[in-house]
Amino acid sequence: MASVLTNYGEEWIQRAAMQDIGPVTIECALYNDGTDALGEGSDVGDITTEPSGSAYARQSVTVPDNVTFSLDGSNNLQVDIDDQTYDTSDSSQTVDSYFLVVNFQATIVSADGDTTDHLVLTGALSQSRDLSQIDNLQVNNMGGTLD
Repeated sequence: MASVLTNYGEEWIQRAAMQDIGPVTIECALYNDGTDALGEGSDVGDITTEPSGSAYARQSVTVPDNVTFSLDGSNNLQVDIDDQTYDTSDSSQTVDSYFLVVNFQATIVSADGDTTDHLVLTGALSQSRDLSQIDNLQVNNMGGTLD
């Protein structure tokens, strides 16, 4: 269960740093990295284990409103996203990780003709969870360190 900043995430961060893109909506979601094994070259289409119950939905957060930026003990950028709660009352998957999606037009990693959802970051949950035993799953400490 690795934490990965994808190639799309690197491009999006570069674009955000160089252009005034204003507030951005990020979708936060769950999946099983033990099955999907996402890596630096992965994108949204590589995720096959996102919960499929009708009550489950990706959670939206706005940058910078729902995100805190700080420096960690090594002076690396630390990104923390507000806690998110998922309705998993009719889901039966096992999840061990989360992922973040941003809709933007990539031109370096791929030649998108228009804006497209792209996987920008993954991270591990504190433990694997069987959603068939949980009605609501709160995820804390989403985000990561950029060094």
